[in-house]
Amino acid sequence: MTYLSAATLPDASVAAYVTAAGLLSLILCYLAPLIGPALGLVDDPRAKAHSLHARPTPLVGGLAVLLPSLVLAGADALLAGLSPAANAAAPSNAWVSLLVVAIMLVGAIDDRLHLSARLRLAITAPMFTLFTYLNPAFSVEYLNAPAFGISVPLGHLAAPFSALCLLAFTNAVNMADGRNGLVIGLSLIWCLTLSLYVPAHIQILLLGVAVSLLVTGYYNLRGRLFLGDSGTYGLAAFIGLAGLYAHGLTPQAGGISSTQLAAVFAMPGLDMFRLIVERAARGASPMSSDHDHLHHRLERFMGWRLGLPAYLALAGVPILIACSAPDMGTPGLLLAVWNYGAAWLVTRRHRQQSGDRRPGAARGRPGT
Repeated sequence: MTYLSAATLPDASVAAYVTAAGLLSLILCYLAPLIGPALGLVDDPRAKAHSLHARPTPLVGGLAVLLPSLVLAGADALLAGLSPAANAAAPSNAWVSLLVVAIMLVGAIDDRLHLSARLRLAITAPMFTLFTYLNPAFSVEYLNAPAFGISVPLGHLAAPFSALCLLAFTNAVNMADGRNGLVIGLSLIWCLTLSLYVPAHIQILLLGVAVSLLVTGYYNLRGRLFLGDSGTYGLAAFIGLAGLYAHGLTPQAGGISSTQLAAVFAMPGLDMFRLIVERAARGASPMSSDHDHLHHRLERFMGWRLGLPAYLALAGVPILIACSAPDMGTPGLLLAVWNYGAAWLVTRRHRQQSGDRRPGAARGRPGT
């Protein structure tokens, strides 16, 4: 693993950028009670059966997290001045910004009109597919497991497979968005992890988003604002693209392996897979809403004050293992599967012993 530290960027530029990102996020969070109603982005608990919060809450957390870095990503000239690694051969951050904005717009429409899952997929699937076709640097050209010396080229399936990965990750993150601080905490871990593997012109964007996540997380934990679908979709698209770009780098360039990347994103992915299978088994729509996600189970078991750090630890420890060395991806992924299975088993027994079998019986303050 090649660590591209902040030392690879001009110190003053990095400090100025992350400071500006944090200040802009602070302003947007402070003005959230005005911005949300002005944009029509307010979560009214009366409009969703699975919402548990008591009062209307602005859904502008995603805007506060992503706006600073999206502005920078769209300014190629400014980016070239901030990052010596940015050059004509680097992928255009403007295209990344454009896609993330488009995905956020879909999320904002969903926040307002509550689109069906099929319609969301029908809109976002072509967007992801077209992007990966036009930007091969964000396509999964091969699947590799260094611990076993395996490398399987995907050939013409690279772009469709990459788009499928982005769709699955976006859906997994959206399904995990059910309690204050969860997606923000996971995204902070992901941004810091991926910043170890990407070149400087993407690393600075990840660092900016990380600072914005810290600022927005404070307001989110206090129930002042939620990410909303616009935020979860946008964050998932941005982080997913960063992960695909890191995967496309050669091992010599410090790229991340397939098993390492799977370990990084394992926890919400495993929860999504379980929920889809369980819902299909009982004849419900795989995309229906309930309160049987892992974060709901942890909250019932120990309360969300302990449930949040427990979830982040379950996800974070395997990431530390997987990213400790190039050939540690498989052990990290296996640990993630073990952690998830153990958490599911413990919380399942607790629910049986307490006699609480109702999907919507979660207690405590609602989520993002």
